Amino acid sequence: MKVSIELQPCLKNKSGIGIYTYELTKRLQNFNELELEGNIFNFLNRNDIEKDICGLNMKKKICSLFPYGLYKRIWSCIPIKYKFLFGGDSDIYQFFNFIVPPNVPGRVITTIHDLTYILYPDTMDEKNLKILKNNMNLTIKRADYIITVSESSKNDIVKHVGINENKIQVIYPGIDEVYKKALNTEDISVVKKKYNIDGKYLLYLGTLEPRKNIETIIKAYNCLKKSDKEDIKLVLAGKKGWLYDSIFRLVKEFSIQDKVIFTDYVDDGDKAALYQGAEIFLFPSLYEGFGMPVIEAMASGVPVITSNSSSLPEAAGKAAIITEPLDHKKISKTIESILNDNELREKMINEGKKQANKFDWDISAQKLKNIYYDLYYDKI
Repeated sequence: MKVSIELQPCLKNKSGIGIYTYELTKRLQNFNELELEGNIFNFLNRNDIEKDICGLNMKKKICSLFPYGLYKRIWSCIPIKYKFLFGGDSDIYQFFNFIVPPNVPGRVITTIHDLTYILYPDTMDEKNLKILKNNMNLTIKRADYIITVSESSKNDIVKHVGINENKIQVIYPGIDEVYKKALNTEDISVVKKKYNIDGKYLLYLGTLEPRKNIETIIKAYNCLKKSDKEDIKLVLAGKKGWLYDSIFRLVKEFSIQDKVIFTDYVDDGDKAALYQGAEIFLFPSLYEGFGMPVIEAMASGVPVITSNSSSLPEAAGKAAIITEPLDHKKISKTIESILNDNELREKMINEGKKQANKFDWDISAQKLKNIYYDLYYDKI
């Protein structure tokens, strides 16, 4: 069975969708009965493909005719056949980043991670919002099967898009073993120094964008600083996304610039050390398809505070403290209680590790392979 996989999300600085694409694809390589090909746009060799997708040893087909962004802008008016760009025919075409381009042959699977574009459109970058609005209806009609990353997202898709639930399957993200390996103090110190972090700190890790609710984290931290004498920093780790100016303004308004550390993009190899060095991981997001940082932090042995919205209770189980996402005073008090209660802290760490062990990339890849077979033999 020949399967073509769009690897575009894996390029450059991988975020959640890129990690999901990469980790599943890497494990699909273990199934000898699958003949895998990776499709990539690489105009003028702008991407360092070997670096970005090191570990993916499948055949790679490169389109260098134009950038991927241009392709997305012209595909609705210029009907370029997908196989013209990458050649050949496959039995299955797998897309991991929502949209299915026009004129794709064969059986098609796409991954709809969440419905932010419907439920929280005001938190999105305008360009991405426009792309999703303009293309999702055709994508849903074209896709033979849809994957999503949580039961919460599946319920949203059924409710708001009207897709039959039999056409959707949940395939959870997994957790990389690197997060479960305890690092020594020196390894953690090296990474802290790299990102200009000293002493104890609270951690958020993710893109700086409105949906992540970072302003509430800053408000909670400011309350903590007023009530708690312990010198503890706030580390906001991750690249700038969109509509992030208010985050920096709030830090300045509270005059806590010397206490809040912005790291910008964090290399994948540094994330485990950042988690393990933190006192508490904060992730009170307004809406998530799954919330991978929650299980990464738990696997790393860090107490987690997250929100009661969307899929986050599903990801966190009973191992995290779950709060209203906009209640910064409650979040601040919760932070203080964990910092001051070693028994609570140890309980959360132990329960978090157990919860993280429920998510396994190998199991998820097996589920995806089974879907390929069901489509190939017309069982779906």
